[in-house]
Amino acid sequence: MSESERRIIEIPEISRVEGHSAVTIDIEDGVVTNVKLDVFEGTRFFEQIVVGHKYDELPHITSRVCAICSTGHVLAAIFAVERLFGFEPDRKEMMLRELMHLGMIIESHATHVCALALPDFLKTPDLMDFASEHKTEFLIWTNLRNLGAKVQTLLGGRPFHPVNLHVGGVSKIPAADDLQTLKQDLLSSKQQSLDLAEKVLAFEPPVKRLTVPTFLCLTPSNDEYGYFGNTVKSSEGWEKSIEEYKEYLQEEVVSYSHAKRSTLNGKPLMVGSMARLSLFGSRLKGEAKNIYDGSPLARGDSNTIWNNAAQAIEIVQAIERAIRLIDEIVSHGEEKKSPVKVASGKATGAVECPRGTLYHHYELDDRGKILRADMITPSAQNTARIELDIKEVVSQSKSFDEQMTAHLETLVRAYDPCNTCATHMVSVKNKSRNGG
Repeated sequence: MSESERRIIEIPEISRVEGHSAVTIDIEDGVVTNVKLDVFEGTRFFEQIVVGHKYDELPHITSRVCAICSTGHVLAAIFAVERLFGFEPDRKEMMLRELMHLGMIIESHATHVCALALPDFLKTPDLMDFASEHKTEFLIWTNLRNLGAKVQTLLGGRPFHPVNLHVGGVSKIPAADDLQTLKQDLLSSKQQSLDLAEKVLAFEPPVKRLTVPTFLCLTPSNDEYGYFGNTVKSSEGWEKSIEEYKEYLQEEVVSYSHAKRSTLNGKPLMVGSMARLSLFGSRLKGEAKNIYDGSPLARGDSNTIWNNAAQAIEIVQAIERAIRLIDEIVSHGEEKKSPVKVASGKATGAVECPRGTLYHHYELDDRGKILRADMITPSAQNTARIELDIKEVVSQSKSFDEQMTAHLETLVRAYDPCNTCATHMVSVKNKSRNGG
């Protein structure tokens, strides 16, 4: 085949994402034949590291999977162990955990939307120019980021890698006065979240999507729009227990990337803010509902770029929900704690992290030691859909230039990938030449 018939396009590194990744696009006779998203983070072994440790060490170890979403990893691990032990946390404990989780949502979403995604639409080449040329937006970011950090510090003991969350409950319940001060911070920041959502929704996506993705997310365990649950809902119409995750998610290692890749019965899927709004946007309340109802997302526009707007809407929702939660926590009386009874067995826990559904699965012995662990991250689930998106965008383009490269980077960034989370243990089989 001649050079004119075959072309390989490479984006050596996607900038302004968490971790390192690159894209390779193969084109033959004008047809895109293959797209590879290569995550070249250093290999990490968290699923093996936790083996042999006791259940009460899990929160401290799993929080190190990722600083950005450490709260999500801690809670997924705690939920799995409590499910295995048959332990039911009381209402106040769950409200405190939810409030902590909302702090993570606010901080992570604000960082992605403002510092990583907005520069694409404001035409600033880097964060330094963004800070100097768009001071209003930069201030919104720093204020919302600090707000999320305040929530996590009050509830978790520090802004990341929390020390206050444990199997069976929290070490310390925040004082009512501190919670009321936090409520005032949330109230004073609400307008900034509304301004950010309106700004993001004003930008038209630079690329189009041809096919509608299959969305997947947890069904919230109460009637609220939320991030905790024990069942998963698909836009295809089915719903399954998280314990059945291996029946619908196929996780595999690919030769060209350090990250694992998960598909839905062999097909690409999409998790994250857009998936949550698509399946449960009707549960939104207050200003978050008003903004969503007037957005392209509510009208069924599934262009991936709108994930930036979906995250902005979730910031509004998180602030409004956190305000209500504080009122409930302060007025809620103390409950008698049930003891944690260690048991052997296996169970799965899951939460909706900023980037989508996170699964933690553990098998424990009768002393509470971990025998086996499995973690499936949101970014690993989105990889195949990112590759398909790139293929569709390039296939409908007549030329490939610097502008197209920039648009593809914008497309990948919209997923808010966490490449370090997606990189876990890779099995290596060494086969000798004689077949031994």
